[in-house]
Amino acid sequence: MIRIHRLEFISIVSLSILVVIGAAMRFVKLDDKEFWNDECFTALVLSGHTASELKEHIASKPVQIADLTKFRIVNEGNDVPSLLRVIGEDEPGHAPLFYFIEYLFCMAFGSTPFTMRLACAIISVTTLPIIFWLAFETYKSRVIATLTTALAALSPLLIYYAQEARDYSLGILFMTLSSASLFYALRTSKRGAWIGYASTLIVGLYSWLFMTVVIAGHVVYVTLSQGRRLQVWRPFALSVASSGLFFAPWLMFLSKHLSDFKKAYDWLQPSLTPSELLTVWLAIPYKAFALFGFKTPKLGSLLLFTTVFECAATAMAAIPFRNPKYLHLSIIVLWIIVFAGQDLLSGGARSAVFRYQTVIIFSVLILFPTLIESLWRRNRVTKILALLTIAFIFGVELLSDNYMLNCKIWPDKAIKMRFTYPIVERMNKENAAALVAEEQSINLTELLDLSYKLHPDCQLIFRTTAAPQPIPKTFQTLYLWNPSPNLEAELKSQYEITDNIDNFPYLKRANLK
Repeated sequence: MIRIHRLEFISIVSLSILVVIGAAMRFVKLDDKEFWNDECFTALVLSGHTASELKEHIASKPVQIADLTKFRIVNEGNDVPSLLRVIGEDEPGHAPLFYFIEYLFCMAFGSTPFTMRLACAIISVTTLPIIFWLAFETYKSRVIATLTTALAALSPLLIYYAQEARDYSLGILFMTLSSASLFYALRTSKRGAWIGYASTLIVGLYSWLFMTVVIAGHVVYVTLSQGRRLQVWRPFALSVASSGLFFAPWLMFLSKHLSDFKKAYDWLQPSLTPSELLTVWLAIPYKAFALFGFKTPKLGSLLLFTTVFECAATAMAAIPFRNPKYLHLSIIVLWIIVFAGQDLLSGGARSAVFRYQTVIIFSVLILFPTLIESLWRRNRVTKILALLTIAFIFGVELLSDNYMLNCKIWPDKAIKMRFTYPIVERMNKENAAALVAEEQSINLTELLDLSYKLHPDCQLIFRTTAAPQPIPKTFQTLYLWNPSPNLEAELKSQYEITDNIDNFPYLKRANLK
């Protein structure tokens, strides 16, 4: 029978309460935030329609907002080939399993932002006990494992992904499950454990393409920790090889969509200067515990302390050599080489994208308890420092969670034109008002976000670059979403244009003279 000391029991109970609070936060205000551009791509895939089909539908003549409904709901007759067709054309950088889960969920509960996000929140809550398992395999301590789980439960990063209808929560689940399964297989050497590990790799690869970095980290860790032990290398190599074999069909699928992949990720090509990259990288450590969006520059001292704690914990994890923490360190190093190194040497902005940083941010989060563990083992003074550090980090997390849950726009979205609420609030006050949008000024799928909230009778005039449709003179009032100078010049002879409606710089009003 396992005996638990009173202090350990109190610690576990206290931390478990925080885990429950963090789990509950994943379901708070699920449909409150804007259903932003990337989430609209999720809805588009589920509808079985491509972005080019959406563009073709709205580019030739004015349409009612209600006409966009079929591009954001699961349609009858949708099947696996139709989903794969849209993924290949519009979402080639994402694995398919997430969309199939969302498809089944929406078939059961309806295609709304709430239901799509609810699936991700449930996945995120399911990940918490797996995080406990991974932390226990890493630290061999129930208290530290519970602390790690509490930190993850309250992490604004994980709550963020739990409330976003994208595949990142599913990816983190399999990143966590595969690493915990590897530790278990190495510790027990059971055939079933290795089969389980191989299964997590296979399903993980079909869940999240960033699993390739995680698997590479596993290879580095086994190389460092196991040396030439054939009794380990045989099942491990077989597990990795079998995952590659089972993933080969999807690689063949992606090879047929290389042109779509390049087109979808052209926006990552602009190079950042070394100083800009350094600024981005220095912000990575605190993101596990703090997402403050536009408020970030005002919280420099708070985030600096958080960064110092994370960096200290990551450095301490490297001592002693070959400990289980090296798995997480290996993933961090590989991310730096693959993303940061590539940006530095050949140009690009891959390492600057928040969601591309998920692998390293989560690994840094798992290593933070190393600092607490080290301080707790020394003396009474360092134990007090450990408790103060824990209190500080939990305080930062709760502040960030409160900020994030009350935002109407996602904290990392710096492009205000994506903020559609002012457009909806203003236009819903008007009867039969018309919205004019241009292909070069907005993301096409952002129109789907508007279609969830705008009055269904609202008219949409979408103008393409190649053949802009004429604007009918029957509209007394037009709203212009981020209009180009050419559009304003075209309308000025017949319309009087008012700038910055409701102090929102991306919305203008045009009244017929």
